[in-house]
Amino acid sequence: MGRSDSGNLLLVEAKSHIGEMVSPKSHASPQSKALISKSLKECKKYLRSKSNIDWARSFYQYTNRLAHLYFLRELNGWPAFLIFVYFVNDKEMTGPESEEEWRGAIKLLRAYLGVERTKLTPFMMDVFIDVKSLPIGRRV
Repeated sequence: MGRSDSGNLLLVEAKSHIGEMVSPKSHASPQSKALISKSLKECKKYLRSKSNIDWARSFYQYTNRLAHLYFLRELNGWPAFLIFVYFVNDKEMTGPESEEEWRGAIKLLRAYLGVERTKLTPFMMDVFIDVKSLPIGRRV
């Protein structure tokens, strides 16, 4: 998490390949798991997700980020934003070769979770960075 010059809180999550979107449930203590589950259910209800899946399972990392944004913005009134960074053409990670590939996976994920368009959507952003455009390995 960071803070912008204007004081906004910035939550940033980055991915290099589609497989990273699938994340297992938390390995937290039973007491922490109960709190996590309660928080995810509360966020899911707030977002009016019609999905009947358990948010604490396969896509835990994504739903956890949504819950953090909900906690910061809605429960505490802080100016928070969630930024998802998706790398394109990351050959080392065998990631997607196009923004369209990422967009398809993101659309499927959000439909599965029932969060295609929610009250938090205006405070979320997807950023696509083509690794080919980065000056990695170049001498300055």
